[in-house]
Amino acid sequence: MKVKHLEIREKVITYAKKLQAERLVYSTAGNISVRVPGEPGLVACTPASTQYDLLTPPDIAIVDLDGNLVDGSRPPTSEVQMHTMILKNRPEVGSVVHTHGKAVMTFANLGWTLPPILTGLCEATGGAVVTSPYSQPETDQMYTYTKPALENRGATFLEFHGLLAYGADLEHAFHTAAVVEGACEVFLTAKSFGHDVRELPAEQVEWIASYWRAQFPGAPEPLPTPAPLPGPEHACAS
Repeated sequence: MKVKHLEIREKVITYAKKLQAERLVYSTAGNISVRVPGEPGLVACTPASTQYDLLTPPDIAIVDLDGNLVDGSRPPTSEVQMHTMILKNRPEVGSVVHTHGKAVMTFANLGWTLPPILTGLCEATGGAVVTSPYSQPETDQMYTYTKPALENRGATFLEFHGLLAYGADLEHAFHTAAVVEGACEVFLTAKSFGHDVRELPAEQVEWIASYWRAQFPGAPEPLPTPAPLPGPEHACAS
């Protein structure tokens, strides 16, 4: 039987399995959405309460920007409203990824901010990642309460919950989610040694973050490469 939108559905399955393989989700937690190519008013997303390693193309829900099921053998994720409200109000966003990794859930529980501690983090998120106020699952709070934190950042921690990340496409959204998880692990490890976790200088953060902004349609080119920082005072302590 021919499955409509087969290619994008298979892509969602591939990345859902990558989330599972990289321990960014457990069991049926977390979810993915991505615009259907050529049909920006339609979104392919993971279904509700389905193990990722058992997904088949018909399981991937195709919904409109109001979250109504258009095609699919299973209903969309119960958090579909979070995805569709972002995609409806942010036309430059092509994909949303929600994860439940151990490190991001630790930050979400503690209500912490992840500072710009690594170049890769700045490139993936545009800078520091903050925790948004608690939003009740399956409500529009998951959009309205996270909107301020996502205005110039690619991710936010959902208080008591997990991580919300987005990108111009699924590749960028997944990359952001994966890098934030790793950076959280680095932060927690450094803290466990009793050290203060150092941050990049502000001018370096702004320059690297310009590469994150450049992924979106119509965005300006990345900032010119700044002069290298003086060496000794920025060298790593032994």
